[in-house]
Amino acid sequence: MNIFSNGIVLTANENACVLHMVPDVEAWLSSTIAEKARLRRDALIEEWRPRLYADDSVTELPANSDDLATLILARSDYKTRLQQDSAADPVIATSTTQKDKYDAVTRSGSTVTLFSSGITIADLSGNVILAYVQNLEEWVIGALMGQVNHGKKKMVAQYHPIIMADSSVTTMPATEDGLITMILARDDYQRLGS
Repeated sequence: MNIFSNGIVLTANENACVLHMVPDVEAWLSSTIAEKARLRRDALIEEWRPRLYADDSVTELPANSDDLATLILARSDYKTRLQQDSAADPVIATSTTQKDKYDAVTRSGSTVTLFSSGITIADLSGNVILAYVQNLEEWVIGALMGQVNHGKKKMVAQYHPIIMADSSVTTMPATEDGLITMILARDDYQRLGS
């Protein structure tokens, strides 16, 4: 399964905010997706185990977690989160809140493209995540932008007092993006954990 076939574009400041928190954005996001898949696979098995035990047509179960998850996903009574939500309310739209917020930002000028060839996820990993989220790309954008925002908050909280105490600074930008640019340009700027 390949998502974001053209990559994910971040502004230079968004990328710097994530890098304030983690040393390698792509490695962090790949690890986050893998951990989400593992947790959702285990949750799927826990959720379905009682149903499988109660099903007289099931005579044996695989002893391997991936094989057991694959068996569950192949069942005719299995439904993805989107299918469950649509069955509960046929007019329900897929959640695009995170994608809408991402798309609302103009990303031109200095940008960084993560995963320029897309993100390849094993089908099983993608499918177990889709057991609990409506849209995989929407979830990934939410996780990434959450880390961007976390990095912004940490950076501003760390450097705002420093800037305020710096007698050589007479004015500060009136926008968050401007403040981030100012922080990144400082000689004393360091990423967390540096």
